[in-house]
Amino acid sequence: MDLIRITRQHPYLTSIRGWYEASFPPGERRQFDSLIQLLPYPDMHLCALVEAGQPVGFISYWQWPDAGVLFIEHFAIDPDRRGQQLGQQALTRVLTIPAAYYLLEAELPVDDLSKRRIHFYERQGFQINDFPYAQPPYQPGNPAIPMKLLSQPVIHEQAVFDAFCRLIEERVYQRFYH
Repeated sequence: MDLIRITRQHPYLTSIRGWYEASFPPGERRQFDSLIQLLPYPDMHLCALVEAGQPVGFISYWQWPDAGVLFIEHFAIDPDRRGQQLGQQALTRVLTIPAAYYLLEAELPVDDLSKRRIHFYERQGFQINDFPYAQPPYQPGNPAIPMKLLSQPVIHEQAVFDAFCRLIEERVYQRFYH
């Protein structure tokens, strides 16, 4: 599994856009044009997941070595390629990138799909943190969305959890409010 970082217009963006918009409801993602504007930021990584020369999904993550954090913002596999261990391979690859903490948001486990998604992340070594979390809105004035913040390793201290929540809110969301 190769991670091909996209830093400017690229042929893989057509496939990525389709997976991005189909996999995440509007309140849980940026407008795609806004995502493209973030490509030059050095801490933001939009990567095509490529297997045997073909894009099979994408992952977007933020890497902050100053904080020891890698935050996975979005991750999706081509629906036609699911069930082939590609998601597992992609996360295994991302987890080789040096960080003290790997963080990601997941929907609350309220239905079979959201429960399966959380179980997938748990099989990859992520754990649900026991503190309340809400995804900040992508646009000012919109409501926050209750979610779970999963991490590897688990976060035991409220102060550490709160610091990571502030970091995510400031560097992923509020930083790009217009």
